This record gives sequence, structure tokens and C-alpha cells, in this order.
Amino acid sequence: MIKTRFSISSLALHGVLLLTVLGLGLDIFLRITLGSSICPTEACAIVGDFINISELSLVAIGLIFFALLWGSYFFASWFDKKWLWTWVCVLILGAMAFDGALLGFQYFSIKEQCQLCFGVGLALLAVLVLFALARKKLAVLVLGLTVWIGGGVGGAMINIPDRAPMLEQIRGITWSGPEAQDWPRFYYFFSLHCPHCTDVLVNLATNEPRDYTWKLFPLDTSPADLKKIAWVMNLDMKERNVFYEIVRIEQSREVPDVDIPQRLVHNIEQTRSFFAGNGFRGVPLMIVDQDPGSRIILTGGGNIINYLYEQDILGREN
Repeated sequence: MIKTRFSISSLALHGVLLLTVLGLGLDIFLRITLGSSICPTEACAIVGDFINISELSLVAIGLIFFALLWGSYFFASWFDKKWLWTWVCVLILGAMAFDGALLGFQYFSIKEQCQLCFGVGLALLAVLVLFALARKKLAVLVLGLTVWIGGGVGGAMINIPDRAPMLEQIRGITWSGPEAQDWPRFYYFFSLHCPHCTDVLVNLATNEPRDYTWKLFPLDTSPADLKKIAWVMNLDMKERNVFYEIVRIEQSREVPDVDIPQRLVHNIEQTRSFFAGNGFRGVPLMIVDQDPGSRIILTGGGNIINYLYEQDILGREN
């Protein structure tokens, strides 16, 4: 029977487990009281976006696990029962598989390095090595490393599609006058085959509101539509009314003989990704940044036109 109660490796294992419990407990305390973390990077928050539970819940589960593992190891060392040692081994191997998958996913799939997760991984690796030394079981060490590496490879093979870009990251047709104000800013999403979208464009073309910055985002992807959009983007807009030009080319039966830039195709793909990723379902849609801290979303041609009238953007003398 292997005596592990007072061996150096056993005492070191107790120390690693208790320090890990204290570290995770401190992190939870900081999150609850100060809204911060012992992890100095933003990677922890980024990783939290990809899991189904909150970062606090994940850390709390880690705390509970290490406390359970320490208690199990303590009683196994004291009573020296085979089933207790088996239970401790199962806990360690399960944790190695979970940690390997989590770290592999972070480092290779989303390219983030959460230092808290890395520290927990090092603690688990130390636990595995010290447990194998305390029990004098090389097979446990080999099995644990195999499970850890296997989990890491599995996590690394997960491919996460690109997340929807933010509004500030998408590119469309930008138009404004030389005296345009900084705020508000208007982002208009439309289709060349939407009568309600055209109603909004006609009203804007009539009023030609150059006092504001307008970003226009077509969502059409057919070759003919892309050629029309490319034609508009090639115009010199300094002396032109962009709304009028869009309406004119939209209603024209002729398709301009222009090349479709790959950049335009990419920009519309990004726009559609933003549109779908934010749960938007139809056009026309207008997003208005009234100031740096205030944003409103308008759907439907009627709502958009009414808002623009209320803000004295439509129906004024020019």
C-alpha cells in the first residue's frame, strides 16, 4: 500500500490545490465587488463571448472543482481507499480533457490568450505531475498528458465563423457636404428592388440634406445590381446628389458596362453579415447616431420618413 499522506509531492499537491482555490476565490471577489479580474488582459472577456455561461460562472465552477478535488485528495490520503483514489484520478483526467479543449480552442481557434485560463492550466498540469509522483504511477501521468493533448487538438480543430462586424467596420457609399455637422450621422440600408427604400431615397434626393454625413449600404448581390452600385461609387459626388443618382440608376433598364471591384463584393458581404448578425430582417432600415452615446434604429419607409420630417431634415427649404 502506497503511503502518500506526508510525502513531499503530496504536501506540494495540497499547496497547489489550495493556492488555486484561493486565486479563483480572489478573482470571483474582484469580479463581484470591483467588476475587475486578476486576469490583466481582455482575452478573458473575449473568450466569455464564445461560451454558453458567463465568465463569473466559469470561474465559480473552477473554484468548486478545485475545492472538491482538494477535499477528495485529502480524504483519499487519510483513509487510503481504492475507490477514493479512483475518484481523484477520474476528477483529474476529466479536468485535463476540459482544460485541454478550452486552451486549444483559445490559442488556435480564436487566437486569444487568457492568462487566468493559462494559469489554471498550469495548476492542473502541476496537479497531474504531483499526483503521479505521490502515487508513483507513471501510467497516470502518461494518460493525463494524452487526454490533455487530445482535448487541446480537438479544441484547436473547431472553426468559428467570423463574427458580424460592427457598424463602424462596414463600408458603403459615404456622402456629405463641406459644412456637414459631426452629429447626427445616418446609416441607411436599402435594396435596389424595394419600393419603400426608393420612397426614402426620393424624399432625400428632393431635399438633398448636405448638412449631415450619410452612409448608404446597398444589400444587393446580383451582377447587374453590383454593376449599378459600382457605377454610383465611381461618380464624383462633390457636385452630385447621391440619392438622385441611386434612384436614377435603379430605375434605369440599362446596366452600366463597368467592372465589379472585388472590394465592393467584400464590402456588401460584410454589410449583409452585420445586418443578419444584429437580427435585422428587412429594408429599408436606418440607424441614426444622434451623438456619441445615443443611437436609434428605424425600420420601414414610413417610420424613417416621419422621423426625418420630425427632425426637419425633409420638407425644409434648401
